[in-house]
Amino acid sequence: MRHRHVLQYINQHFKVKLILVLSVIIIACSLVTGYASYRIYLNLFESEISKQYLNTSKQTIEQIGFKIQDMYRITDFIFFHPLIEQIVQGMHTEPADGESKEYRRFILERDLADILLPVKNETPQIRALYIVDLQGNNHYFSHNSPSMQLEFPEFYEKVKSGLKNQSAELVWQRLQISDSSEPSGEKSHLVAARLLKSTKQQTVYGMIIMIIDESFLASPLDSLMEGRTTGAYIYDQYNRLLYSREPEGGGGFVPDGAHQEGTFTQRNDGNDYLFVKSTYDPRSFTLVSGISLADIEAKGRSVYQVALISGLVSVILMAVSVSFFSGKLLQPLQGLVGAMQQLRKGNLQVEIATTSNDEFAFLAESFNAMVANIQSLIQEVYVSKLSEKEAELKALQAQLNPHFLYNALNSIYWKIMLLYDDAETASLVTSLSELLRYSLASISTPSTLQEELAQIRNYMTIQEARHGEGLHVSIEAEAELAKCGMQRLLLQPLVENVFVHAFRDQTADKRLSIRAFRMHAEMHIEIEDNGCGMDVEAIHHMTKDQSAYDPHRERESIGIRNVIRRIYLVHGEPYRLDIQRLRQGTLMRLILPCVAYESKKGGGEGEPTASG
Repeated sequence: MRHRHVLQYINQHFKVKLILVLSVIIIACSLVTGYASYRIYLNLFESEISKQYLNTSKQTIEQIGFKIQDMYRITDFIFFHPLIEQIVQGMHTEPADGESKEYRRFILERDLADILLPVKNETPQIRALYIVDLQGNNHYFSHNSPSMQLEFPEFYEKVKSGLKNQSAELVWQRLQISDSSEPSGEKSHLVAARLLKSTKQQTVYGMIIMIIDESFLASPLDSLMEGRTTGAYIYDQYNRLLYSREPEGGGGFVPDGAHQEGTFTQRNDGNDYLFVKSTYDPRSFTLVSGISLADIEAKGRSVYQVALISGLVSVILMAVSVSFFSGKLLQPLQGLVGAMQQLRKGNLQVEIATTSNDEFAFLAESFNAMVANIQSLIQEVYVSKLSEKEAELKALQAQLNPHFLYNALNSIYWKIMLLYDDAETASLVTSLSELLRYSLASISTPSTLQEELAQIRNYMTIQEARHGEGLHVSIEAEAELAKCGMQRLLLQPLVENVFVHAFRDQTADKRLSIRAFRMHAEMHIEIEDNGCGMDVEAIHHMTKDQSAYDPHRERESIGIRNVIRRIYLVHGEPYRLDIQRLRQGTLMRLILPCVAYESKKGGGEGEPTASG
C-alpha cells in the first residue's frame, strides 16, 4: 500500500518526475563514462607496463646470455685444445717400456690438471668439472663441494640420455644430484654437457660435464622478480624448461603460452597475468616472465568508483538545485494546472494571465483561446438543434425518391401487361426495375457471381432492344462459381464501357463475350468485345495508377478506374484487372479470390467461406 502511495505521488508531481529522470540520466552517464575511463586507463596502463616489463625482460635475458656465452667459451677452450685430445685418448694406449699404467695415468691426469687450472680459478660458479671418455670413466674432476656424491659411469649415462643428438653443441639440463649437506639428500643443479670430438677425424672421444650452481641463472633475475612478478622461466634451445624462479610464498605457475611470441595474457585462479617472452638469439635461450595485473585492475576500479561517487554527488546537487529553482520556473505550469481544474468543474469564465514570453505563455494563450471556443461552440449547439429535424426530413425524402421510382416502374409493368399485353416492353421495364433495385443496395452488401451476371443479363435485355439484331452477347460461367462472392456492381462499369466506347462507331456485328472460370484458387472473369479497341497508353495509365481520378480523360475512364481501385482496396495483391488490346477489340480480365458466401439462417447477409 505504501508503494502505491509513493507511485501515485510521483505520477502527480512533475517536479519529482523531473528529478528522478535527471537522476537516472546522470547515473547512467556516470556508469558509462566511468566504465569507459576504467577500460581506457586499464588498456593504456597495461600497454605501458608491458613495454617496461618487456624492456626489463630483454635486459635480463641479455645478462643471462652473456653468462651462457662464458660457458661456451670455457668449453671451446677445452674442445679445441690439442693436448686435451691427446691426453684423453692416451689414457687407453699401452705405456712405454719400463713404465706402469698407473704411473702413465698419473702423469696424464697431472698434465690435464695443469691445462685446466686457469679454467678452475676463473669460473667459481662451476661447482664441478668432469672430463670422461666414451666408457664413462672420469679422467679429470674438480669440484669445490665435497658434499656432492657422484658415481661414474652411472652419472655419465644419466647425462648422456639427456643429449638430443651427437653434435658438439653444449646441452643444458636440470638434475637432482646427491648432496649430503641437504636435509633431503638431494639438490637441484644445472648440468651443462658437451661431446668432445677430434678436430681432424670428427670422431667423439669423450664428454665435458659441468655442474653449475643455480645462482648462475638466478642472480640476473633479481631485478625482474621485484613487484608482483608471478615467476620467471628460462627455456633452453630445445624449448625445455631449464630453470624457474617463483615468488616466495608460492602463487607462481608455469604459463601455457610459452610458445607464443611477444606478450600474452593468461588467467589463473581468477586473476589475470601479463607474460612477456624474450629470446637470446645467439644461443636460442628464452626467458618467459609474468606479472600480476591485480594492481592495475585495482587502480582501474578505483577510477570507476570515483566516477560513481561523483555521479551520486551530482545527483544530490541536481536534486537540491531543481527543488530550489523549480518553484519559480514551474509556477506558470502550476497556474495552468489550476485553471484546467476550474474548467473541469464547469467554470467557463476562467482565464490565465501571461507573465512571460516562453512556451508557457503560448500554452496560456492557447488555453484562453480554447475556453473561448468552447463557449462559442456551446452557443452554436442550440442553433444546430433547431435545424436538426429539418435536415433529417430532407434526408428521408432523398432516400425515398429512388424507392418511389422503383414502385412506379412496377406499376407501369403491370399496366402494360394487363392493358396492352406487350410482353417485350414489359420485359424492358422489368429489367430496368431489377437494375434499379440491385443498385439501391449498399455497395458493401455481399453479392455473388450469379447475382452479378443476372444484373448483366437485365442490362443486356435493354441493350438488345436498343441495338437490335446487330448485337450478339454470350455469357458463360462454370456452375461451381455461381455462389462465389464478389463486390457488388463490379462487372456493370466494365460492360457499360463496352457499349459507350468500344461500340461507339460500330453499327453492325457487335459481339460481346463474358466468360467466368476457375484457375487454381482464383476466379477469372473475361469480358471480350470486337469493338474499336483501347489505346495502349491509356491501358498502361489505368492499370498502373491506383487512383480513381484521371486528369486527362476523367469521364471516359472513371468506371474502369473505380473497379481497379475497389479491387485494390478490398483484396490487394495479386488480385487485379488486366486489360489487353486485341487485333480487333479489347479483352478485360478480372482476377478475384474464389470465396463462396453461404446464407445465414434467418435470411441475413452471407458469410464468406473458402471455396473448394
